[in-house]
Formats: sequence, structure tokens, C-alpha cells
Amino acid sequence: MEDTKLSAKKRDLQGSSNSRRLRKTGNLPAVVYGEGKEAISIELNTHAFEQLLHHHASETVLVEIDLEGEGVLSALVKDVQHHPVSNDLLHVDLQKIITGQLIQVEIALELVGEALGVKEGGVLDHTMHSISVECLPKNLIEAIEVDVSDMEIGAVLHVSDLDMGANFKVLADAKAIVASVAEPRVEVEEDEASDATVNAEPEVITEKKAVDSE
Repeated sequence: MEDTKLSAKKRDLQGSSNSRRLRKTGNLPAVVYGEGKEAISIELNTHAFEQLLHHHASETVLVEIDLEGEGVLSALVKDVQHHPVSNDLLHVDLQKIITGQLIQVEIALELVGEALGVKEGGVLDHTMHSISVECLPKNLIEAIEVDVSDMEIGAVLHVSDLDMGANFKVLADAKAIVASVAEPRVEVEEDEASDATVNAEPEVITEKKAVDSE
């Protein structure tokens, strides 16, 4: 994964009201933490950060932050907060990284190929969409392709079945299910008329006995 450079400067004012004012000026509040040191509050250009995300399939991106007065530092985008309605960017958390130091990240799992079971009418269930791994920053990738072409009906793919290579240490449960192919779904049509007949309560006919007058 190639690094992307962003310009930034420190921000002294914090709090939700100051963050709102900052966003109105086209800037995005962010925090850089790591190395056991106090977190640094910074501001990024919102449009530049949006473009960065637009050109990457995942929000887990390595970036170079050219911090005014501090120089360039490498960081990993750890969390991006969006507005729940408008989806506008609200805040970004970045983790400072050091070359050669292991990092823990979530990498997307993309299923490729058409499963044999699907061709036979089965249903492919993609259960795990990302996997937690430990790796060196230089080995970070946006997604891992998982070929499901050979999966037949009833087949289950676990984390332990993935070929992750030597660059990644898997942190997820080896027994966790990544994908499976289920039996075809059969819709049972109810015969309303039949059910109505079966479930109908028998009609009780009460005869009136005539009473003769004396």
C-alpha cells in the first residue's frame, strides 16, 4: 500500500463547538496518537482527506502527515467518524507508526469466483468481511482476495483455511466462519383454502324442541 501525503497543522482549541467551526471552514479535526506520548490534535483539509479515501477501497490507509513546524510523520488511519445522516466527515483518529514496528489492523476480505454450490442453486453466505492481523507497515494491503470457486453446497470456509502468507499474523479466531454455501431456499406455499377447511371449527346445530301446550 502506497503512502499518501497530507498537510496538517496543530490546533489549540478543542471541544465540539470548536470542531464545528473548524469543519465550516473546510478543515477536519483529527488526533495523532502513539509511542506512549500525549496525543497531538491537528487539522486536515477536508477535501484532501475525502480524495484520499475516494482513491482507496478501505479506510485503513497509511499516510504521511506533513505537520507544520514538526516535519513529516507516518501514520495509519485508524478510525473515521461520519455524520449518521449526511455521512459527512466529522473526525479522524491516526496512529503514528515507526518503520519496522508491527501494527495491528483490520484488512477487508473480498470473495472472488463463483462457488460450485451457487451454480447448483445454493446460497453463498459471506459472514466475515474483514480480518484482524498483525503486520509490518510496508506489508499492509487494502484487501485479501478469497477464492470460493471450489465451494460446494454444505461447504464452510474457516479462518484456518485462508492462505495468508508469511507477511501476516492472523489475530482472529481460527474457527471463525468466513463464508459458507447453504442449501437452496425452498419457499413453502400455504394452501389457504385447504388450511381454512382443516382449521375450521365444526358447526354445532341445536334443535329446538317444541313444547306442547297443555
